Amino acid sequence: MESERENLVTAASLKMRAEIYSYEADFFRGLLHNDIYLEKPYAFTSFLQMIERMEEVFDTTGFPEAFMTPRAFNDEKRKKNKRELDVNADMSESFNMKSLSDSGNPRCTFEINVRFRQNATWQGQILWVEKNQRQNFRSVLEMIKLMDEALTDQEELQEPLWDTEE
Repeated sequence: MESERENLVTAASLKMRAEIYSYEADFFRGLLHNDIYLEKPYAFTSFLQMIERMEEVFDTTGFPEAFMTPRAFNDEKRKKNKRELDVNADMSESFNMKSLSDSGNPRCTFEINVRFRQNATWQGQILWVEKNQRQNFRSVLEMIKLMDEALTDQEELQEPLWDTEE
């Protein structure tokens, strides 16, 4: 019975937390957390890296199940339905977790709960932790736009509202 529970995948287990530490010129850097499937946080330097890593976790666990087979230019990649999740993936030399953790608190934190992977994209809910605001999203693009909006709002809040020099 115990081995069956170890293989059990629940919706809560696939909730991913993205901490964004820097956001400049529409590029962000941060850490992706999942206490169950990632032994340590994964450092990413772009939306694409974050999304690819999340997709690896979903493919490895088979949840949420993909309703379409991804296309690829390379036949070998297309033949692989599931990939082994490398929890010890090498971090890029120019960017790593230590430099992030030394930079202090994240600018924004998001909890991303992907419920479905239909129509070749994701559907789910995103929580902007600092503001305690939730939004449903119907696609990865919509999720990215919501994150961009939150990060842009944070950026505007950090700028002074008026000029202090007189």
